[in-house]
Amino acid sequence: MRSGRPREVLWRSIDDVYRAILEHPFVRGLSDGSLPEDRFREYIVQDALYLSSFSRAVAIVGTKAPDDDGSLTLLENAVGALRVERASLHEFLMREWGVKPEELRSRVMSPVNLAYTSYLIAAASSGSFEEGLAAILPCFWVYYEVGKELVRRGSEVPVYRRWIETYSSPEYERAVMAVVGLADEHLAGLTGNRLRAVLGHFRTSSIYEYLFFDEAYRGWSWPFSPQPSEYPL
Repeated sequence: MRSGRPREVLWRSIDDVYRAILEHPFVRGLSDGSLPEDRFREYIVQDALYLSSFSRAVAIVGTKAPDDDGSLTLLENAVGALRVERASLHEFLMREWGVKPEELRSRVMSPVNLAYTSYLIAAASSGSFEEGLAAILPCFWVYYEVGKELVRRGSEVPVYRRWIETYSSPEYERAVMAVVGLADEHLAGLTGNRLRAVLGHFRTSSIYEYLFFDEAYRGWSWPFSPQPSEYPL
């Protein structure tokens, strides 16, 4: 990458997507309070389901790191970010809303959630370490940047303020920046088709982040149940 540090090249490649995320009514609604709480609640449930599959994708990418230091840095900081997310946000909100673990286990992934996590696991499994890293990075990085922006905007809604504080917290920032640092270290020499593949994965995952917000805001779901009503076998 000759036009700047890898993190700069990556971020420029999604500038339009990130700006669209910031202006999406779901994200604006977290700040101005216009987001209906039932849409936020469904989003949190889907996010909790997402993290289970996302964790598997991270683990796969970690096994492909070219050295032990890279693997440990990725896994330790990815786990750190996920712990902040689960403990500070998901578990807190599930208690607040009275959502039982068995209720969560009975839910199915939404169409976008299933598509996104399937894409991540496929990219992690079939791609190189660099490609897998680029695919999983937006989940951490985009949320951190959104959290920073929403801190600036502020929010009067306690549960939305909790979301904002989680993704802008120093603990989350440290974990995210460590993973971004891995991108600087391992993507610096990429050119040609390898660079295009990495940028493609980073951009595709960022678009999925937009779609995740969009699906939750619109209340989209499966037109038919993905679970069969009968099991003839």
